[in-house]
Amino acid sequence: MEDIIKQFDFNISTLIDFSFFNIVKIGLELGVFKELDKTKTLEDILNSIDVKNKAYLKSLLSAYYELGILEATGTELRPKRFLRTFLLEYERLKDIIPEWINIQDEIVRMANYAFLSFENSKVMMDFDKDSDFWDIRLSNPLNKLYREIIVRAGGLRDGMRVLDLGCGSVSPIELGKHVGPNGEYVGIDFSPGLLSIAQQRVRELGMDWVFLRELDITTAIPKRKYDRVVMSFVLEYLPEVHRIIIKALNFVDEGGKLIIVEPFRENFENIAAWEFFEKLTKEFRRFPRKSEILDALEYYGKGAKVKEYGKSVLVLEPTL
Repeated sequence: MEDIIKQFDFNISTLIDFSFFNIVKIGLELGVFKELDKTKTLEDILNSIDVKNKAYLKSLLSAYYELGILEATGTELRPKRFLRTFLLEYERLKDIIPEWINIQDEIVRMANYAFLSFENSKVMMDFDKDSDFWDIRLSNPLNKLYREIIVRAGGLRDGMRVLDLGCGSVSPIELGKHVGPNGEYVGIDFSPGLLSIAQQRVRELGMDWVFLRELDITTAIPKRKYDRVVMSFVLEYLPEVHRIIIKALNFVDEGGKLIIVEPFRENFENIAAWEFFEKLTKEFRRFPRKSEILDALEYYGKGAKVKEYGKSVLVLEPTL
């Protein structure tokens, strides 16, 4: 499993590098750096750049601040000297999953239209209205890779009971197949569009051990426990990460595990560049820190064995 974890983390790091390049490119195209060089207030910059969606422009400037591209002195914004070197070794090119590149390029194009309006028809990042695009994104081999990591880290097998919090349209099939026909997979998501796609596949494949529910994770109440609880790329859309983690642990049966997949922000430099593009989805907040999860355990006095796989996977096994 070590090899696929390394490949997954490497692709995430490379995606972030591409995002950094693209976020700088967008600023050059908009003339942001030219205006910044004149030393202006935030209000001056927002007024001087000819875009309609000032909220997204403000988000761009915020990302530049977080990335160390500009600094604030009182009410003034100033550019900072920065140097970013991207090292891509020839020997590692074989590990790149090419399918995510086209998808990310499409999202960058959406960002340019978002400067007109988040509601522009070319911006296709709504979970329901654009569920087909999200399904394409969730189906790409990079996401298949982390689902394989979940299967191996969780030891998923026939007869297990699995709860997937934020299941999307693809995991119900790819994770569910490992626990059937004698187990049970329950997928929860707040997007009826993505669940509809998943439900159609479940019916076509006759996976009667897979159950899908339209629920908000933040309000879900544990009524039973499961051998494995999965949270993959979902915490970045939820408030109060610490509270959600404890709730998820309450779903875990004795001897069970909570499996979390996230690009933990302390492990990935420049992750704010990727977040700028993810903010095209209105529910997106920020990628979580691993420390937020560990702090939650301490704050709520919840005992758990913690195992870390690479930069993006945590497995928590509750203890008495």
